[in-house]
Amino acid sequence: MPRPVLIDTDAGVDDALALILAFRSPELSVKAITTVAGNVEVEKCTTNVLRILNLLQVRETVVVAQGAKSPLRKKLFTALEVHGRDGFGNVGTKWKPVSKRSHTRIDAVETILTFCRRYGKKGTIVALGPLTNIARAMKKNTAALKNIGSLVTMGGAFRVPGNTGPVAEFNYYVDPEAAHIVLNSGAPVTVVPLDLTEQIVLMRREVEYRAARRASPVAAAVKDFTRFYMQYHKTKDGFFGGYVHDPTAVAAVIEPKLFWTRRVHIDVEATGEWTRGMTVADFRRTPRFGIPAVQVAFKVDRERFLKLFHERIWK
Repeated sequence: MPRPVLIDTDAGVDDALALILAFRSPELSVKAITTVAGNVEVEKCTTNVLRILNLLQVRETVVVAQGAKSPLRKKLFTALEVHGRDGFGNVGTKWKPVSKRSHTRIDAVETILTFCRRYGKKGTIVALGPLTNIARAMKKNTAALKNIGSLVTMGGAFRVPGNTGPVAEFNYYVDPEAAHIVLNSGAPVTVVPLDLTEQIVLMRREVEYRAARRASPVAAAVKDFTRFYMQYHKTKDGFFGGYVHDPTAVAAVIEPKLFWTRRVHIDVEATGEWTRGMTVADFRRTPRFGIPAVQVAFKVDRERFLKLFHERIWK
């Protein structure tokens, strides 16, 4: 039986790839998508989710609920220079959502809690953006979140530099207070950090080669909306390609055996002037942090992941 999944996303470029991977994976049954401000404003995130559902011609009923417009305490910090002004590589007007499909009027928090109550241990939440919606749901009903099967969050940086300043990963930098709440909740959390996601790079030449071999609207859109994102990395990092952060988190649910994890006590710095969003882990054999431990993924079978990714993105 496919695993019931709720995806919480700030729908930028790699989020879009993650959604395509999720919907094309028979191991998963996406029941709901909630949106949160992060890469771009939340309204744009919701529009991008609807674009992907349209591209994939998703016929089954998938709840799409709009969530937090800003972090719990901080002012919203976006990544327009990475994902484009629309979060879709500045090509969103070419890939419009179906006018008949819209998001529900129900708030993202209530959608998350309904999912938790309905599926319990059978359900998985995959959080691809800042953890604002998840933290708000936890503050309302911690027990419901602690009762789910797993909560996978793409975020954090431990033994690698940050991608938002020297020490912080973007999602946890945007809302460190929310990350602190989630990681201290005692829920069954798995963290997929930059330490792992930056082991995998999708090169531009690979995207163009595969898109040319597969003449479909989805392939054309992937080629189109990834260009801006990859150009950013070419300018900033010296390679014409991009990290597939969020698809890696989805793959951790599809095929957990591709990943090596370690149970670690971690927390997130929320008040530091220079260290906002930094993940602090206690790697000692006898940790002394008085906080719950979470699973942290540090290594991935890169070749098997890429095989899975390409087979499903381009099918």
